[in-house]
Amino acid sequence: MSSSEASSRCTIHFPPERPKVTQPSVIAYGTIEPSSTDNWTTRLSASLSDLPVTILNPRCNAWDSTWNEDINFPPFKEQVDWEMDYADVADVIVFYFKPGTPCPVSLLELGMYVGIFKGKVVVCCPQGFNKKGNVDIVCTRFGVTMAEDLEKLNTVVRGRLEKLLGNT
Repeated sequence: MSSSEASSRCTIHFPPERPKVTQPSVIAYGTIEPSSTDNWTTRLSASLSDLPVTILNPRCNAWDSTWNEDINFPPFKEQVDWEMDYADVADVIVFYFKPGTPCPVSLLELGMYVGIFKGKVVVCCPQGFNKKGNVDIVCTRFGVTMAEDLEKLNTVVRGRLEKLLGNT
């Protein structure tokens, strides 16, 4: 997979590419599934492929499990900086917490972003996610839209992007 892919009308960018985003955009956080081609983010992208939008996917295809997760390790710092910088750029910040996955960094990001980016965050946290109670309480407190499954998540994200495009 290249660092930038075009799928119909949408454009997908991956780190470390740093594109200038000029159209409505969404960034995807949450569960990282083993397959880089069949996972929740590729399904979300496919569901938005007919829209002229930008999808920012933090999945780093160059990620190496031997990386030192330290501020002084340049590839790691570049990855984390990319994720935080593009959360600021994105119009919609989407989280998916898949049952059976821990997602500690995504939980940290959710906690940061609900307070900083009011109104931009959308969450899917199905029954069975081990910290669902915490996610539900945070989202309720901050007025975050929650979707009960991936299909509804895709619908909510699509609706927000269509509104930004003036399609509603």
